[in-house]
Amino acid sequence: LDAEMLRDSLLAIANVLSRQPFGPADGVTPRADGLVVSNDTQGGWRRSIYVLHRRTTMPTLLVNFDRPRMSPNCIERTESTVAPQALHLMNDKQIHHWTELFAERVKANAGNESAQRITYAYLCAAGREPSDSEMQLASLFLEKLTEQWQSEQVADAADKALVNLCHALINSAAFLYVD
Repeated sequence: LDAEMLRDSLLAIANVLSRQPFGPADGVTPRADGLVVSNDTQGGWRRSIYVLHRRTTMPTLLVNFDRPRMSPNCIERTESTVAPQALHLMNDKQIHHWTELFAERVKANAGNESAQRITYAYLCAAGREPSDSEMQLASLFLEKLTEQWQSEQVADAADKALVNLCHALINSAAFLYVD
């Protein structure tokens, strides 16, 4: 996915994509960790085309995923697959927040049964149901992670395991690449 499509897809899967068109650009905020993130509005986050673009404060997610150059003669967009992309998706606080919102969406729409949650999460992230092997792996993942966290007396262990599954799905090739 292009940078803008990836960001918009993350917002859509987290169910916080604002469809408000036009108007002034949404601001960005440089964080203490050096990353630049877009600000949310009253209805969530607007599409990437409405995010403020300045030379000095470009949203890090868009920069890492090859946003178009800001020069007038950008004839061709560069494409790369580099480590900072994967690291950004794995470690960024805003990505984690959107993943938690994605997991809340799964819980709200799929009920309490693991198989239904896994199927709904795959439908949202990959646009298809999981294969038999994916269903088995995801079920085992949820089961083992929930058991481990329950043994460590972590509150809401099953919900946290679901957040981790959702995070794995948005980091998967099925989400990031269009076949």
